[in-house]
Amino acid sequence: MATFEQYENLPGVKVDYQDGNLYSGTTTQQADTQSILIIGTATDGPVGEPISVNAIGGPKAAEKLFGGLLERKVIQDNGEAKTVKIPHQGSLIRSMWEAIRSGNEDIRLLRVSGRAAKTELPAKDPNSEILQPLADALGNQLMLGNIAFSKALSLTSDQRLVKIEKVEEFTGTNTTVAPIKTFADSTGYVSVDDTPGSEVVNFSKDKFRPKNTIKISYKAKKRNYTAVDRSMDGKVKPQTLGLLTQDPSMTNHFSAEVGNWSDDPLHSVNVYIKDSKGVVNTIPSVNANGEFFWRIGKQDPTVTNELKQVTTASEFQQGGIRFTSAYQAEVAKGTYPALTSGVTVLVDYYYYNDIEVAGSVTHLVPGVEKETFLKFMPTTGTLDVYYESSGTKHTLAAGTDYTVVFPTTAGAKPTVRIKAGAGPVGVKLFAHYKTGENATQGAKLIVEAKSPGRIYGGIDDVKDTSTLFGVKVVVEYEVNENGTIDMENRVIRFIKPLEKRASTSDVELRFSTRQLTGIRTLREFANYVNNLADNNIVRLEVPVLTGETLVTGLLVTDYTVSPITGNYDYREINLGEIYDENALSFSLNVDDTKAETDPDRFPWLGTDGFFDSTNLADMKSLYDALGGTYKLVSGTIDEFELVEQGIYARLENYSVDIVFLADVHANTAIGLATQDGTMTVDPNRSFATQLAQHCAMVTAKTWETIGVIGVAPSPLAGLRDVQEYINLLSQGHALNQDREAFFISRGINPNFRNLHYMYNLATNDQVYNDEGDPIDIGRYINVVFGPEVGMAHEKLGNYVANGGSIYAALISQLNPEISTTNQQVSAAGVRYTLSESQQNQLAGARFVSFESKITTGNTRVVVVKDGVTAAAPNSDYQRLSTVRITHATVQLIRNKADKFIGLPNGIAQRNSLATEIQAGLDRLKELGVLENFNFSIYSSAKDRVLGNAFITLELVPAYELRKIYTSVALRASL
Repeated sequence: MATFEQYENLPGVKVDYQDGNLYSGTTTQQADTQSILIIGTATDGPVGEPISVNAIGGPKAAEKLFGGLLERKVIQDNGEAKTVKIPHQGSLIRSMWEAIRSGNEDIRLLRVSGRAAKTELPAKDPNSEILQPLADALGNQLMLGNIAFSKALSLTSDQRLVKIEKVEEFTGTNTTVAPIKTFADSTGYVSVDDTPGSEVVNFSKDKFRPKNTIKISYKAKKRNYTAVDRSMDGKVKPQTLGLLTQDPSMTNHFSAEVGNWSDDPLHSVNVYIKDSKGVVNTIPSVNANGEFFWRIGKQDPTVTNELKQVTTASEFQQGGIRFTSAYQAEVAKGTYPALTSGVTVLVDYYYYNDIEVAGSVTHLVPGVEKETFLKFMPTTGTLDVYYESSGTKHTLAAGTDYTVVFPTTAGAKPTVRIKAGAGPVGVKLFAHYKTGENATQGAKLIVEAKSPGRIYGGIDDVKDTSTLFGVKVVVEYEVNENGTIDMENRVIRFIKPLEKRASTSDVELRFSTRQLTGIRTLREFANYVNNLADNNIVRLEVPVLTGETLVTGLLVTDYTVSPITGNYDYREINLGEIYDENALSFSLNVDDTKAETDPDRFPWLGTDGFFDSTNLADMKSLYDALGGTYKLVSGTIDEFELVEQGIYARLENYSVDIVFLADVHANTAIGLATQDGTMTVDPNRSFATQLAQHCAMVTAKTWETIGVIGVAPSPLAGLRDVQEYINLLSQGHALNQDREAFFISRGINPNFRNLHYMYNLATNDQVYNDEGDPIDIGRYINVVFGPEVGMAHEKLGNYVANGGSIYAALISQLNPEISTTNQQVSAAGVRYTLSESQQNQLAGARFVSFESKITTGNTRVVVVKDGVTAAAPNSDYQRLSTVRITHATVQLIRNKADKFIGLPNGIAQRNSLATEIQAGLDRLKELGVLENFNFSIYSSAKDRVLGNAFITLELVPAYELRKIYTSVALRASL
C-alpha cells in the first residue's frame, strides 16, 4: 500500500484514506441479488460484449469504460467558446445507476452499437512488396476473351440451315474429350446469317478463351430436286405437274399440284399461256421497266410491292403462279391473252423434298494480347503475374503466357502483355512484385480508435473541418542532439483527447524509432503499442502483405518548414482523415454522395451508436443489430441464410437472470422498406416480442431468463390524452389517419398489441405447435407501462425515466415466491396518477403499472400495482411469481442433476438422482415456494443407449395474496 507522508521523519500513526467501494473499487463482491443485463447505448467502450460491473471494479470503473453520464461540448457564451459537460443520449450508464440505487448488486452492461474512428499512415519501403490489380489503360482488370469473329458453316448448295443445335468449347484443339462449356441455345452466339450458300454464325467478343476450339453443331435440310416441264400436261405426257389450275376465287392465280418450288437461281422458271385458239404465248418474267409480269406463290403479306420486291421464301413454298397488274396492263393492250377460263397455263420449274441432316464445324478461337501496366519498376526476379479463380491462385508463365516490355524513357512504367488465352475469360489479373522505388502502395499503419465513439474522432461543425476533435497522430523526423534532422528515423505521437487523460502529464503516447530496441517492422510496432498498459486510445493494424515494412518507412505527416529558422512545423492529423497520394497530404475523408447530416458522409469518423426512436430507418437498424439479418438463398423460394449475426444470437450461451432493453420500448415503431425505397411502419415486429423470443431461447438452451422492457411515454399527459393512450394499448382503439400519424411521428406504433408469439427469425412468420396454434412466449417478458417515474442523480439532477430499470432491479431482489405486486420501487414520484379504472385496464392487458400511495407513516411512495407478465390471457404464466417459481424449480433440477452427467444411466443412479431432486423440492416446499409437487424420472431401453433421461415435473406454485375483502357492520353496542 502506497502512503503519502508529508513529514516522513516524524513518528506516529500513519493513516491512509481509501475508497471503500461503496459504489466502486477493485474487488469483486458476491452479489445477493439476481443478475441484470442492461442493453443500451454509450459514448465509449466495447460493442456487443457483455461486461460485468463487479468484475471490472464497480460502477465507477464502468463509467470510465463506457464514457460516463456526461460529454464535453463547446458552446458560445457571448462570443466566447466555452467547454461544458452536459448529459448525453446514452442509456447504458444511466440505467446502471438506476438499477444499482434500486438495490441490484449484479449488473452486466452491453453496448449495442457504434463506429470506431480511424486513419491510415502510409509507409515507404526500399524493398516494398506490391500487390497490384493488373489493369489496362481503361482500368479493366479482367482477362480478355476472344475477339469478335464469324464462322461459315459451308453447307452444300442443296442444303438449307434449320437451326444451330449447340455451341461447345474445348480446351486446346482436342474435341474428342468432354467440352468445358456447352451453350444449348442462342447464348452461345450473337446471330446467324442463313442465306443459302453463305450460312455464317457470328460470335461476340470475350465469350471464349482464345486458342480453345469451339464446335458448332447444326441441323439442315438436304433438298432432292425434281424437274417439271410444260409437256407434263396429261396429254403429251401422263403427268400433269406442268399444268396449272386457275383459282376460281382469285383468277390471277394458277396453282400447282406441288409446292416447295426451288429458289436456286440455276433452276429457271418459264411460264406459257395457250389461248382458246391453241396459240402458245411465252410470258417473260419482267417487262421493259423491270416490273414483274408474274410472281411465284399465291400471296405473302410482307410483299407490299408485287412489281418490284423479290420473291420470298413463303412464296417459293406455296408454288404456283400469280399474274400481276403489269400483266393485266399488257392484256389491255392486246399483247397477251386475258386470264379467262379458256386459257391454259403451263410452266417449267423445279420442286424439292427435304431430308433432315446433322453436321458440325470447328473453329480455333481467335484473340489479341491484353496490354496492362505496372505502377512501379519491379526488381529482377520478383514479378509474379497471376489470376484468381474460385479462390485459387494460378500463376502465369513468363514468356509463354505474358511478356514484359520495359520502358526506354524516363518516367514511363513497364508494360505487361498478357497473351490471348493465357487464362479463363473474366478472371481478375494481379501482379505481385518488389520494387526499389520507395512505393507507398499497400504499405500503411492503420490507426483505429480503441473503441467506437465520437470521443476518439468527431466533428462539431460538419461545414468546418477545423472543428475536428479526438485522437490525433503525428509522425515526425527525429531530431539529433545538435538540432539537425535525422531523416532515417521517426518520432510517432498519439495525442490523447482530454477525456482519456489520467493526469495533466498523460498527454500522449510518444515513440522514437531510434529508441525502440528490437522493434523494426510495422507489425512489431503495432503489437507493441496495442499491448501497452497506458494505451487507452488506439488500436493499430497492418495489412498482411506489408507487415514487414520498416517502421522507419512511415511517411512524416503534414508539415511546413520555417523559411527563417528551418524548423519543421507538423500538423496534428485527426482520426477520420485520409492520405491523398496526389496532394501528398491528409484531409477529412468525405463521401459526397451522402447528405451533410448523414453520419456516413464521414466514413472514418467515429459514431456513438445512438438511435433516434422516431426514425423508422434507425429502428430497423437497431432491430437488425439485435436480431441479425437474413437474405433469401439465390435460386430458392423459402431458404434463408444468415448474413450478419445479431447481438441476441451471440448471447444465447450467456447466463443471466434478467435482460433489460433500454433506449427503445415495446411499442416503438420499426421501419419496413417498401419497393419504392420509402419507409413505413412494420406491423409485425416489436422489440418486446424480439426480447421475449431471445429469453425463451436462452431459457431452453442455457439459463432461465426473463426480459423487461418499457412502454413509450404517453406523448401528452392530459386526462383525455392518457386515457386515449391506454385505450390504444389495451383495446386496440381505432384511430383516424391524423392521430395515427401523430403517434408515428413520436416513434410509437399505433398497432402494437401486448401479445407475443414465437416467430421464424429469418422471415418473421409465426411458428405453430403440433395443434396448429401459435406458441405463446409472453411469459418471458415484462412490459412496464409506468407512468414514468421521477429519478435523481448528482450529475444529472432530477429527471424522468421509464421505470423498466428499477422494476428489473426490484425483481432481482425478491425471492421467487414473492410477487412484485404492492412492492415499493425506488422512485421519487410518478409523472401522472392513474385511476383505478385505468390500472384495471392496464393489468387486464398485461402491462405492469405503478401507483403513488401514502403509507401509514404519512410518506408517499411508489409501488407496483400488479406483478403481471405479458403471457396470453389463457396462459398459466400470467403471474410473474408463477414464472419465477417455475424457473427456480427448474434451476434446482439443473443443479441437482448436473453431478450425474457422465455417470452410468442405471437404476442406482436414477434412484440417487430422484433422492436429490426430492430433497431439493421438499426444501422449496418448506420455504413456501411450492404448495406441492410430483415428479418422475424415465429412461427407456433406447434412451439408455443414447444416454438420455427424462424428468417430468408437476408443480403447485405458492399463490400470491392479491385481494383482502373487509366487511364492516355498525352496532349500538357490543
